[in-house]
Amino acid sequence: MATPRTLPEALAEAAYTEAGYGFVAGGLEVRRSYAEIRQASLGVACALREAGLRRGDLVAIVVNGAEQFLTTLLGASISGVVPASLYPPATTSDLPRYLELTARILRTAGARAVVTSNGLVAGFEKMRPVCPDLRFVLSREQLDAPPREPDHAPSLDDLAFVQFTSGSTSAPKGVALTHRNLSANIDAINGASGLALSAEDAAVSWLPLHHDMGLVGMALGPIYCARPVFLLTPQAFVKRPAEWLRAISRYRATISFAPNFAYDLCVRRIKDCDVEGVDLSCWRVAGCGAEPIHAPTLAAFAEKFRPVGFRETSLLPSYGLAEHVLAATFSPRDRRPRVEQVHADDLNERRVVIPLEGDDQPAATLVSCGLPLPGHQIRIVDERGRELSERHVGEITLTGPSVMLGYYRDDDLTRRTVRQGWLHTGDLGYLSGGELFVCGRAKDVIIVNGRKYHPQDLEWGVDDLPGVRRGRAVAFGTAQSGGPDRVVIVVERGGSVAPGVLRDAIRRRIVDLHGLYVDEVVLVPSGTVGRTTSGKLQRAAIKTRYECGDLLTAEPVDQAELPA
Repeated sequence: MATPRTLPEALAEAAYTEAGYGFVAGGLEVRRSYAEIRQASLGVACALREAGLRRGDLVAIVVNGAEQFLTTLLGASISGVVPASLYPPATTSDLPRYLELTARILRTAGARAVVTSNGLVAGFEKMRPVCPDLRFVLSREQLDAPPREPDHAPSLDDLAFVQFTSGSTSAPKGVALTHRNLSANIDAINGASGLALSAEDAAVSWLPLHHDMGLVGMALGPIYCARPVFLLTPQAFVKRPAEWLRAISRYRATISFAPNFAYDLCVRRIKDCDVEGVDLSCWRVAGCGAEPIHAPTLAAFAEKFRPVGFRETSLLPSYGLAEHVLAATFSPRDRRPRVEQVHADDLNERRVVIPLEGDDQPAATLVSCGLPLPGHQIRIVDERGRELSERHVGEITLTGPSVMLGYYRDDDLTRRTVRQGWLHTGDLGYLSGGELFVCGRAKDVIIVNGRKYHPQDLEWGVDDLPGVRRGRAVAFGTAQSGGPDRVVIVVERGGSVAPGVLRDAIRRRIVDLHGLYVDEVVLVPSGTVGRTTSGKLQRAAIKTRYECGDLLTAEPVDQAELPA
């Protein structure tokens, strides 16, 4: 294993190389060496100290531009204050709501300062009455001072940053990570049993920097191995997914990661003419993680882009979470994704994994996320914490140097989550041949008449129906007062399929695939079903809106369905 280093130490070492960042936005490219990034970060560090921030103070970073965001975070780390990245508002149309939600995080975290853009300073200033610890609201544009070396450097056991989880299953929580955690995870990822990085490697990413995959995996990871990385904006990818593939080809990138939905978006939105002249033969690691992995999506991506040099063996499914810094498992490199088809009933009811031998039974298709990182362990446990044998489904627990210090200022939740050194993830899965297969979130499992169903299986089942917006279906169970559980699917409408026809088609598909009756299909307009900053469906938020009655008014009335 590599010698652990703090983030400032890794940056100082990388500054002796010629590598650095390429910031790509709006058709322009700006390159900055790690030496230049370090000088700018030293200036930010001095400015933070001159503003009155002390070592250990938490500073929230709400900055959009990648270069300014990274130099702010790195500068905070150099100065010894604790950076916490918060997602910036997507638009100014709902700024009051954004500030209200962000104020809760700042208040809970006891943030002493916010660094943000000029345009948001006034809004954050208004938060002072409800955020008693907030002493400074600083404009990033004015946060510069002559760079000088710090008097004191952070230690490995100091906090590197606080990562707020994306809130796909609950309110955001502050994951406190030390420099030792960060170094352990990145070094394991970059090492021989992970990505096996070499001097020939370069990366491309469009992932948001306020999420762990984008921040740790694609922005900070390259610093520790002094390799170049080219950062596109998330907006560029969403508007034109082909920009991602063209950038990989243009910069001869060997490594790029993305969630499952990104690969699906490329399959659906990219035309052959969009990738004329593109050569993906350089792409040796196409990582996939951060949300459930859909085997047909990976297969469709590999088939679609095979003519432009993409290899199916480049696909690398993985599993991780912010509480483990980033990655927990990687699939073996240079291997096609390992896929298992198993009996759905045995998987959901008996929680045992039995290979499917025929096509006359409900099936579940699962993708291996690989083996634990070196120096780390995985254990599958039942509800009482007892370890289960292979091919039995239970909660995924993790131990090793990447396990977080805890939830920031929440000792009770930390004790419930990290027990005797084991991180209890809340995710369900099983081991087969030592490799991890993830089944879903324990909180999200739908139970109807004693039978269990994973919501993503229902969502994937209706995803390709005409009239359903791809990737915008949410399934959940809801309990009636004194009555049985009900199954609800909320779907964004797309196309001209009549609402009654679409509801019938969704119900028939779920009955055919799972033998399950859907009690209610709620059709909602485009934009209703949100995703977290990591791309996960906000299933809990949609369920809450449904139970509060908010979604029922969101559906447009179809005149053809009204009684005469």
